[in-house]
Amino acid sequence: WSRDSRFVFTASFAQSRVDVWAPDDVEWRCAITDEVARVERAVWSPDSLHVLTFSELDLRLSVWSLIDGDERKYVQFPKMQAGVSFHPDGEFAAVAQRRDLRDYIGVYSTQDWRLVRELALDTADVQGMRWSPDGLHIVAWDTSASFVVQVLNVGGAVKRSVQPADAGLGVRTCVWSPSGQFVVLGGYDGRLHVLSSLTWRAVATLEPKPHISIPTDVFCETELPRALSASRIHTRFDLATIPCMLKTGGKSHKTCVEFSADGSLLCAVNESMPCTVWVWQVRTMRVSAIIQTLHPVRVCVWSPVENVLVFATGAASVYLWRENRGCHLFEIPAASVAVGGVVWNPNGDGMAVLSKGLFAMAYITDQTEPE
Repeated sequence: WSRDSRFVFTASFAQSRVDVWAPDDVEWRCAITDEVARVERAVWSPDSLHVLTFSELDLRLSVWSLIDGDERKYVQFPKMQAGVSFHPDGEFAAVAQRRDLRDYIGVYSTQDWRLVRELALDTADVQGMRWSPDGLHIVAWDTSASFVVQVLNVGGAVKRSVQPADAGLGVRTCVWSPSGQFVVLGGYDGRLHVLSSLTWRAVATLEPKPHISIPTDVFCETELPRALSASRIHTRFDLATIPCMLKTGGKSHKTCVEFSADGSLLCAVNESMPCTVWVWQVRTMRVSAIIQTLHPVRVCVWSPVENVLVFATGAASVYLWRENRGCHLFEIPAASVAVGGVVWNPNGDGMAVLSKGLFAMAYITDQTEPE
């Protein structure tokens, strides 16, 4: 979805093609193809009028206009893995680049895509970056071999280099709270380090463990008895008895760390327990709920406007969790659908449910059920 909810793009990277659709105008359509280098990633610009595509081998970042089909801007030598991070007001874009064997962050104006400032990084191979919600800082992290995080201000000065003593391997995920008060660093060992943006020191370390002994809501998906003529498996959620042991292992499809819309809740899915979704209360840093599914979680996203968590496991169902309302699942009529992705409409009233080769639209019609 575009930020203003007017457009949706679908990308076929095998065909090096991006198609843009307007749900309110079924006759309007835009096709983006790069004849020089294969497209490997695509993102929206904040103004919803441009699409950014990364080409193979990190050759260039192309900026395509939906207003003028002949207009195209380029950014040379971007690092696709580190990607692009936009300033909260959308006026600037931070692009990770590598030149002369050194990493840089190029700050570009999104009005004309000219270089405004270049920030040099003291990293071996920058893997990602995030702009703070107040637009004053950029957090960048290094290669997966070392847990090194640099905090820079917009002037390019390094304010702090963060390296927890017991962090182990490098940073896998990084996410800011909506208020900018906290930044969470997820490591390859599954632990989450919560840093304060005032001191840049850890205020908590959240470590998911399979044995649950403290009182908390643990929702377990269970399979219902199947009739001989049934064409699909039906499931439901039951509350587990504490203490209990969570399922570990399995093929991991998704590592997720994300704050809710108001920043009061934090959810996570890690590789060691891919069938388990953890939800913490940020105020107390205590577990609010644990959700265990039959199959590994493929996608897990919060609503952009309220504390509704949606996730999917590749089955023909969409799962919803609300605080104090429990966990529910909603079956998609077509039993052959395997839900592999969910993308919220930015205004929060609906979502695109993705499967291989097709997608469906689901809308929130009341306070509990999608349509």
